[in-house]
Amino acid sequence: MSPYQHYDFLALDRPLDGGQRAELRALASRASITAPSFTNE
Repeated sequence: MSPYQHYDFLALDRPLDGGQRAELRALASRASITAPSFTNE
């Protein structure tokens, strides 16, 4: 049985631009990535 992991980040100072979202997408293909947030389960 694997442990459940949930990561949730919120951009407070400014939204993530397209390049930053693309970098995150390369690291976490199943994550939900929007301009203000990153969530991965």
